[in-house]
Amino acid sequence: MNSCYGNDKNIQRRLGEPKITLHPNDARDRKVADGDRVILANEGGELTLTVAISEITQPGVGIVHKGRWPNASIGDANINLLVRGRKSDIAESTTVHGTEVELKTLEMMKAAE
Repeated sequence: MNSCYGNDKNIQRRLGEPKITLHPNDARDRKVADGDRVILANEGGELTLTVAISEITQPGVGIVHKGRWPNASIGDANINLLVRGRKSDIAESTTVHGTEVELKTLEMMKAAE
């Protein structure tokens, strides 16, 4: 049920843009504000998201909700792009809920060009 209605235009509109929720301390340290666009990257690829700032998340952790269809997101990709098919170091569980990424700001991307 997580994504079975993800192609419904009304639901897509209500969801708004794909977001990453950051703790206020992390947003401050990375010099990003609510509504800024950032890129999450790892060996799986890159995903563009909009920043939401909230104390709902712990420092050092970003929250990206699953369930969006790739074609309803920027770049035709969703968070699954960044999740590798690995087992964790604890009881060979899945790493789907704990994926390491690098957060890049648009300024960082421009400076690298």
